[in-house]
Amino acid sequence: MIAAMTEMSASPAVPPGPGARPPFPAAPTEGGGTRLGWGLGIAALLLVLCCGGGLVAGTGMLATQVEAFNEQARTKVAHYLDALRDHDYEKAYDQLCDAEQKQLDLDRFTRREQTRPEQVKSYELGKVSFSGADLELPVDEVYTDGTSEQVVYYLVQDRRTAQFEVCGRG
Repeated sequence: MIAAMTEMSASPAVPPGPGARPPFPAAPTEGGGTRLGWGLGIAALLLVLCCGGGLVAGTGMLATQVEAFNEQARTKVAHYLDALRDHDYEKAYDQLCDAEQKQLDLDRFTRREQTRPEQVKSYELGKVSFSGADLELPVDEVYTDGTSEQVVYYLVQDRRTAQFEVCGRG
């Protein structure tokens, strides 16, 4: 008899019959899929907004950077050509890159520009293009003798000042 009682206590209890209450309530099942769907949908929307916003911001910054380069390059070449047109050779010389200034001192640059047969009367700047680390800016130049020519100015960025400098023409 003791063995039978020990055997009964070791085996799991048989649940009571129909209508009996379970020892703990079961989790509700209605609407669980809907809540999960809404949760995943909202998470996906937030992800798209964050990543999409970052992509738009990055594209905007890149476009702004390119436009800033264009404006700075055009301004630098315009200052250079204005100085040549006004015969302010010292100001034009200051717009040149270090490599050009090492090849020509101010006096040689001034003599070269004064004796050039075609003196700049007016000009029209083109669109900046990138060629490796340098920029190229085509310019339609009109000279005092009435002739005109399209010239490409090369610009490099000064490592110390981060400003563009005119570094030759072709």
